[in-house]
Amino acid sequence: MLFNLRRYLYALTQHSLWLILALIPLAAFLLITGIKADRFTLTRSLRAHPDYPVAVTSSPVDTISLKSLVTTPNLFFTDRLALASWQRLAETDPGLAEYNFKDKNTILATIEALSLTLDKNNLLELSYYGPDADLGIQLVNYYTSRLLSRLRAGYHRQPAAIMKARNFNRPEQLQLDKTKLKKTEHHAWWRNERFGPAAAVTLLPFIAVLIIIGFREFLDPSFKSGRQAARYLDLPILGFIPSLDPIINNLQEGKSKATSP
Repeated sequence: MLFNLRRYLYALTQHSLWLILALIPLAAFLLITGIKADRFTLTRSLRAHPDYPVAVTSSPVDTISLKSLVTTPNLFFTDRLALASWQRLAETDPGLAEYNFKDKNTILATIEALSLTLDKNNLLELSYYGPDADLGIQLVNYYTSRLLSRLRAGYHRQPAAIMKARNFNRPEQLQLDKTKLKKTEHHAWWRNERFGPAAAVTLLPFIAVLIIIGFREFLDPSFKSGRQAARYLDLPILGFIPSLDPIINNLQEGKSKATSP
């Protein structure tokens, strides 16, 4: 058993290049995942005054300002009517069949990927950041359309004189096709969720190479020791001629040390 183990270890040293080649799949995996975009930012934007009235869904007459809505975006994204309408849309859309939006965790993960901001230049942006660009486009379009609908309703809930005096955009100007859609791709050479696939891509080829080396070595019919030759030939061993390689290497090392300054 010990002889076979030494024999296998010796074969590994003789085929060490194969072990290095086993890392090629890992290098290819890291290269492909690094080049391919795996995160996307989808944003729709439009100019809107911070005091623009937004209809409150829980009341037929009340409104809040746009800046108040932006300070609590989760209330907008988790609005009961909005979620119910989104679930119905998702059930009829084949592109969203892989998601179960009736599951609470799926809904929470979706909401966390959305954001609503209004900067000092009155640029209103509704964004999605996540791994699924198609889902991001659907979400951004859906919630932008819903936001515009609430802005149009809020406009009509205010006295016409007030809206005219403030020079707010008329409802017919608040349309989805008049907003700007921007898509940004994000790349990364490493993310924590890639550890599992990277480990599999590393271990499987490495184990395969170890098995191939073992089969190659143990299927080799050549004699590996004098005892094997004696057993095969059924002859006694009179003696061994040792390898001179270690002696030559030692002499060369001693000579190089003697001549070095």
